[in-house]
Amino acid sequence: MDAREFQARSDLPPDTLAIWLELGWLRPALREGVRHYVEIDVARAQLIGDLQADLGINDDGIAVVLDLIDQNGGLRHVLQAIVRALQAQPDIVRRQIVEACAAQRRS
Repeated sequence: MDAREFQARSDLPPDTLAIWLELGWLRPALREGVRHYVEIDVARAQLIGDLQADLGINDDGIAVVLDLIDQNGGLRHVLQAIVRALQAQPDIVRRQIVEACAAQRRS
């Protein structure tokens, strides 16, 4: 979706959108120099609005929350890749990995 549609769906004034883009709170995809927004951008804008309006979190706090959310998403992708790689291994290798993980938790 383009910026106009994004603003309508997220109910963001243009100046607020510009600030959030400058702060890096929103990072739409760029194609040929044009910003393209997706559903996750709308959800992120709604989250930022809720953090500000409903919870009274200041700009520094919002940056921390968004960073933690981004880290969590990155870790989820890494874990999904690990699971796919493990699923491609023979049963004996998977069992060895499970046993090694269990041993690590016990120590």
